[in-house]
Amino acid sequence: MMRFILFLALFFGFLGFGQVKPLTPEDVPEEVKKIVDCSSLTFVVMKQPEFPGGMNEFRKKFSENFDTTPLKVSNTTLKTTIYFVVEPDGNVNRIKAVGDNEDFNKEAERTIKSMNTKYEPAKVNNLAVRYLMRFPLSMNFK
Repeated sequence: MMRFILFLALFFGFLGFGQVKPLTPEDVPEEVKKIVDCSSLTFVVMKQPEFPGGMNEFRKKFSENFDTTPLKVSNTTLKTTIYFVVEPDGNVNRIKAVGDNEDFNKEAERTIKSMNTKYEPAKVNNLAVRYLMRFPLSMNFK
C-alpha cells in the first residue's frame, strides 16, 4: 500500500514539472550554490536533459528505490526539491535536496544516487552542456 501511495504522490507531484519556469542563477538556493559552481552551468538550453525512457520511467524507478521505512511520520505531507547536475557525459552528480525534513531530504538524495542512470545531456547547438535539474517532490503519508 505504501508503494502505491508513493507512486501516486510521485505521479501527481511531477505533473506540474513541465510548467515550472526555467531556473536562473538567482533561483538556485544557497545550500545548492555551496556545492555547485553556477558559473559552470548552462541555464538556457535548446534541449533539456532526458532520463532514458522519459519522465514516466524516472517516476517508476524513483518509486521503486525510495525507502519510506527511515521516515517516522504519519498523517502529514513532506515536500522537498531535489537539485542535481547532469554533466555533458550524462552522469549525475552534486545532488542536494532542499526541504524542511532532513530525513526526507537524505532519502531523496540517496534515491537519486542509487538510480545510477546516465541521462541524455542538455544541449545547446547540438553540444552537450552542464545543466542543473530541479525536481519538486511531495509525498502524503497516512
